[in-house]
Amino acid sequence: MGGTERLIGTLGKEHPEMFDKIVKILQLYYHYDLISEEVVTKWGTKASKKYVDLATSKKVRKAAEPFLKWLAEAEEEESSEEEDE
Repeated sequence: MGGTERLIGTLGKEHPEMFDKIVKILQLYYHYDLISEEVVTKWGTKASKKYVDLATSKKVRKAAEPFLKWLAEAEEEESSEEEDE
């Protein structure tokens, strides 16, 4: 996740449209089981200056919000289906 954050953050400085690509990248990571729900959810909860400056980290996570929201809603839907069974 840190490498992706660094890539998007670096490319985004000259090409701001790159921030919009994070949702698709995360979807593909998730679809191909390269990241787990727990990892991406934890990553999305708190910006970090470990890989990029804090402002860039916040910007990447803000751009990732649609994916994080989708993931949370899918998890809620799945757990309510399990309760119905």
